[in-house]
Amino acid sequence: MQERWASGTREARPGLRSWAPPPGPFRCAAPRLDAGARALARRGGPAKLAARRPRAVFGFRQRSLHAWPRRLQTWWFNRFSNYAPRTQRVYRVTLNGRHYKRVVLPDSYQAQRVAASLAEFAADRIYPRVIFARERELWVEYVEGRAIRSVDVHLVGQMARLLARINQRKARRVPTAETPFLGALQIDLCFLRDVGVLDAGVYRALEERTQQIAPAALWVGYDCTDAILKNFVLDRDGRLVGVDVESLGVDQLIGSGAAKACTRWLGAHRDSFLARMRAAGAPDFQAYLPFVELCFLAFWTKASLLEGKHRYVDAALFERFSRD
Repeated sequence: MQERWASGTREARPGLRSWAPPPGPFRCAAPRLDAGARALARRGGPAKLAARRPRAVFGFRQRSLHAWPRRLQTWWFNRFSNYAPRTQRVYRVTLNGRHYKRVVLPDSYQAQRVAASLAEFAADRIYPRVIFARERELWVEYVEGRAIRSVDVHLVGQMARLLARINQRKARRVPTAETPFLGALQIDLCFLRDVGVLDAGVYRALEERTQQIAPAALWVGYDCTDAILKNFVLDRDGRLVGVDVESLGVDQLIGSGAAKACTRWLGAHRDSFLARMRAAGAPDFQAYLPFVELCFLAFWTKASLLEGKHRYVDAALFERFSRD
């Protein structure tokens, strides 16, 4: 018994399904998925086709450095929400018993900028050195160290010296009108008012305050844009080392890293930290620190809202700027 198909002939045989291609150039048909895989693919599950691929025969061992709850949350957000997607992936790779960190960034442009920033500080050994860079991937040294669990005076001093060293590198003083930072702050405040984070009265007060605290010139250069404790480790020699390579940014508003540290974790150590940065030779952004802090806070609040991190959206943080 035969059934004629538009593209060929199917022969019905017990226990066997086969398909003969039509005359003409040979075509390779994709392998069929079983019913369970097709159902999973239709649901868009985490095993969607990719999980059906066989494991690599040649290559290297790697494991994700994101814990499974983080990976599950990222998959859920990317699949079922319309928040800004999270596409970055990070792995620990093992080759010949040695560990390396493999970072897959959203695009090749960002990967090139991160690689260039890391190369600038390669001799300082305060961030991992780049081993390999291609397209949107970076391989860097894997820093063996211990996570930071508490904040003390010694750690505050280490962080102040590390950020000061980053800020010093090729820092330049630029007229504010020639930078994008004042305009970006005004856009961010307007957005936060429009989406209801800031009420109209607070927004007007912040707009007036912005004009008062904006300096004539700003320090621009390298900075750590995400200076929170989980992005640093203490290596075997007790030195503080940054491990979040994409947070080492160029052409930044210098002081943004210090502003985030002050907001997130320094607490009562704030004044001591800023004094230690000044003593370590950081550019004098502290002369207009409220402007830097407001720029950071407005952008961070906007990004947190759009990324679904609502626990960081706190209008009360703006009150001290509107009252001053």
